[in-house]
Amino acid sequence: MEIHETPYKSKFVSQLLNLLLDKYELSQSFVTGQPSKQRPQLSLNKSPFWQDYTDEMDFRKRIWINEAASELERLGLVELNWARFRTGEQLERIYLRWSELKAAYRVAGRMPKRDKLERLRHILTPLSRHPWEWVRVWSEQADVSLAEGKTAHLEVDDPEGYKDLVCVLLELPRLERAVPIRLLSQKLFKDSKHMERNVQRRLLSLAKQASGEERETEEEWLDFLGVAKNPQIVLVSGPLSFRTTDSRKVDIGVFAGGVGLSDKTVEEMYQVQTVATRIVTIENLATYHLWLEHASELRDTELVLYTGGFPHRSLQSFLCRLAEHLASASEKNIEVYHWGDIDLGGIRIFEYLRKQFFSNLRPMLMDAETLLRYESSAASISDEYAGKLEEALKDTRLTHWRQVLQTMLDRRIRLEQESIVELD
Repeated sequence: MEIHETPYKSKFVSQLLNLLLDKYELSQSFVTGQPSKQRPQLSLNKSPFWQDYTDEMDFRKRIWINEAASELERLGLVELNWARFRTGEQLERIYLRWSELKAAYRVAGRMPKRDKLERLRHILTPLSRHPWEWVRVWSEQADVSLAEGKTAHLEVDDPEGYKDLVCVLLELPRLERAVPIRLLSQKLFKDSKHMERNVQRRLLSLAKQASGEERETEEEWLDFLGVAKNPQIVLVSGPLSFRTTDSRKVDIGVFAGGVGLSDKTVEEMYQVQTVATRIVTIENLATYHLWLEHASELRDTELVLYTGGFPHRSLQSFLCRLAEHLASASEKNIEVYHWGDIDLGGIRIFEYLRKQFFSNLRPMLMDAETLLRYESSAASISDEYAGKLEEALKDTRLTHWRQVLQTMLDRRIRLEQESIVELD
């Protein structure tokens, strides 16, 4: 392909200056703001220009590179080091001059990294007054790093993306209940899919990094933030009654397969009551339906709830109302059980339910004996997962789980609820 002198030289100058500025922005001198003895430099024989420089089929490239580099030296942007006795012919090394950094950025058509960091500091400033402590702490730490010339693992070339992130983070505390992500996106950006395309990845990454919370699925993390993939439903079966805002009494016990309560229903319900002698919460949907089929004769005495993994916000609201009812003196003898996966996620869900709603909660089919009984159906664990089990064994809050945790570690297995299909 035919090449021409002017565009070739222009491309070389841009690539060269950007390579030198990259080296500068990765140096300690950039962080301190003080020049050092070691200047940003480029050895031509180790550069992407070497192939062109030594191209015996087209000697013009060598001449053009020498001429373009010499012009940069004349402008004071760089200093050239030529091979001995071959000045102007054999270029060996190119140094960026400290005194002309601003000019180098201008000629390269590039925004200085320091300006990018300051721009990002300005964008993140509103988060310093955020209602959520973990967001405030993260923004303060990010601000300190940016002020010190560090990127804090932020994508400094995407200011618009961080403007969107700040916009969403400022809106989340105002939500009264979990809002479908596309409705929230339409409200904030006039585009129902903008959040999923441009904000969700960074938002979830921030929550995982800074919140101190533990969730497993994408849906659970979104729910933690107050966002739902889809409208949330509470699945419940058994003897349960409540009153609606118009004072009508609703009894769901008449439905053999249970019902699904919308978040609006949960929000407006009050005087939640049950005559059940036992309550069972179940982590997975297939197992929930299996249990209803198995325990159909108990439908008048057993209240069964589907948690959907980590309970979403509507379910948490429902559980609060149910727990208030159970706290009354006449209901203290009701037994409450949770059946979940025999893994770290299942244990964390159990502990959350016990801490937040049911202090008398007991595990069901989540012991070492069950794990060993269904060992042939269990999934193997990775070395990384084994390390997490070792950490869990050191956690004093999980002492009563020690036997099952140790069995999981020794056998290097974990068991999902769906593996148990035959109920006694």
